Amino acid sequence: MSDARLEHVDSVTVPEATSPAGTMRRPARFGAAAVGGALVVGLAVALVAARPWTAGDVLPALAGVGGLCLALLARSAAPGLAWVGLIVAALVASAVPIGLSRQADPDVVGVGSWLVIAARSGAAATVTAAIAALYATRPERRIAARVSTLAVLLVGWLAAACLLAVVLALAGARSDPAFNLIDVALTPIALYVHLVLLLTALGAAADLQAASRRADARLMSDMDPPPAERVRAILRELIPGQAAADAAAIEAERVRLAGDLHAVVLPSLRRAIAEAEAGLPIENLAERLRSVDLELERLMADRWPVVLEAFGLVAALEDLAERTEGGSPIQVVLEIDGVVDRPRPEIERTTWRIAQLALDNAVRHAAATHVTIGIACASDRVRLSVADDGRGFDPRDPSRPGARGLADLGRRAAGVGGRVTIESGHPTGTVVRFDWPA
Repeated sequence: MSDARLEHVDSVTVPEATSPAGTMRRPARFGAAAVGGALVVGLAVALVAARPWTAGDVLPALAGVGGLCLALLARSAAPGLAWVGLIVAALVASAVPIGLSRQADPDVVGVGSWLVIAARSGAAATVTAAIAALYATRPERRIAARVSTLAVLLVGWLAAACLLAVVLALAGARSDPAFNLIDVALTPIALYVHLVLLLTALGAAADLQAASRRADARLMSDMDPPPAERVRAILRELIPGQAAADAAAIEAERVRLAGDLHAVVLPSLRRAIAEAEAGLPIENLAERLRSVDLELERLMADRWPVVLEAFGLVAALEDLAERTEGGSPIQVVLEIDGVVDRPRPEIERTTWRIAQLALDNAVRHAAATHVTIGIACASDRVRLSVADDGRGFDPRDPSRPGARGLADLGRRAAGVGGRVTIESGHPTGTVVRFDWPA
């Protein structure tokens, strides 16, 4: 990768994710917005509880409470969703005081009571718009600088319009059929919902823009990624936990690959170097290098089973059996109990990997001479068994050879909602079974 491209990656990722100031401001900004949203929702609940209510009155309050809870629960896992949930909660809850103010008449309820009603509705509308403005103008988003002035003007205009409406009502003004400057000043009240939705859309666009830049940086090794892959990458970036899980899976795979290289490939290379330094015939060196080549080819096939992706699980198990027989004196028999349809790709990969690990344990640690692989699969069901005639063991003993690999079987099965059971005879014979769904 060129220096220019490295500079481009830095310019994309650092401002979004590593700015200490941005990291410090984000919790405080969301906390202030959450307090505002809680006040609006609490006001709606109090108004509903203080008077006889109908289903139409209580639904906005309940929806506001639900949206507020969703926002607080989603804060860490999906910040964008948390902000939208907070805005929706305040917007729905604000309908309760606004509805009461529209029904109130100063001449009927009295000026003092009407002022309280108008103040409640104006405050709820202004706070809701301010929450949406905070979402749209977060400092860690590039779009914030361009919309900050607009957001301040819209929120200020709405607050001024609410105040002006109160003043005009107290002055005894009545609606004028002719359009005038008063109507312009009061426009934000009529467009209150539209203003909140506009500011929310600006915040969502900023989230999408940031996720798109991060996804492009991660996909930079692929100059022309398929549109579907780019969409999936953007969706992963919108949910921080998903991107972290992907990174952890990649790191775990690197650790496993490093372990295999250290345990299998490096010893053969070192023996080849030692034999070359000792002056042994070139044929010995060639044999060692051929062994290294075979081991590397096996590792590549283990990590990227092309046959599995192209032809399905049964074909991949046949290929695995043939490769195992070609590299060892063991005999592998594949028994197909029934194949109705292919399950989902992640289920096929997990089933294949469990078979590969069980077979590898039989070859390396059990000294087996015969292995039988049984498979039955459909779109909603997979049954796999790997039975060998090698040395038995205690599956509960964590210090036994191959214990780490067998523990990995359980983790992989649980990751897709399946189950692995291990039955080992004494003194010989082991059966590894995988069932999905469990």
